[in-house]
Amino acid sequence: MLTSRKVNLIGACLGFVTVGFGAFSNPTINPESHTCPDVQTIGGQICRGQVPKEMPEEAWGQFGAVAYQAAAEVMRSNNSEPQPLTETQKQYLRPHFGDLVDRVEVVYNATLMEDWVAASFKINVGESNAQVYGNTIYIKKEMNEKDFEQLVLLSHELIHCQQHEQLGSLGNFGYHYFKEYKKAGENYRNNQLEVEAFDFEKEFAESLSKKMPGSYRPR
Repeated sequence: MLTSRKVNLIGACLGFVTVGFGAFSNPTINPESHTCPDVQTIGGQICRGQVPKEMPEEAWGQFGAVAYQAAAEVMRSNNSEPQPLTETQKQYLRPHFGDLVDRVEVVYNATLMEDWVAASFKINVGESNAQVYGNTIYIKKEMNEKDFEQLVLLSHELIHCQQHEQLGSLGNFGYHYFKEYKKAGENYRNNQLEVEAFDFEKEFAESLSKKMPGSYRPR
């Protein structure tokens, strides 16, 4: 789901929301000086990049709520305007996603992020082909509406769009994504939100292979 560029989301969060660490402590970051809360608070430690790796799942979730929104802003500013799915893409995807295919947008030839980096809060997914933020999908390659692999990739990312809509906001999705990542032992593939997306991706690929004989290559 997630990320050729590294972004330190401590800085991104500071710029995105002045009370971003209020979830961790009552003192907030000063919007004028960008000073950190007290070093004894969790928010103060995060701000200084000193968060211990043993931080609980809840802290990961609370930080993810802010970080995901900040990352969405970074991605939007670093890429071109998105475009809707083509009618051909919708034809293959609508039976599984309904009118969600009319709401999502895609950026092709996108600049992706390698990591979400913020102290110990780091999700590393290695070489990523696509990422999704809300209902905007970012794909590294150029658009090829009849390409089997790209359609399968879109099906995976659409599951994340669906999860985002079910959770109700960027912040809620970020909260659950980071929390589930921590719960999974910081293993990207074992994150429950990714398990759901990968399981559907496999089902969709098998279904699509019947419409595009010779295209399916099991992973």
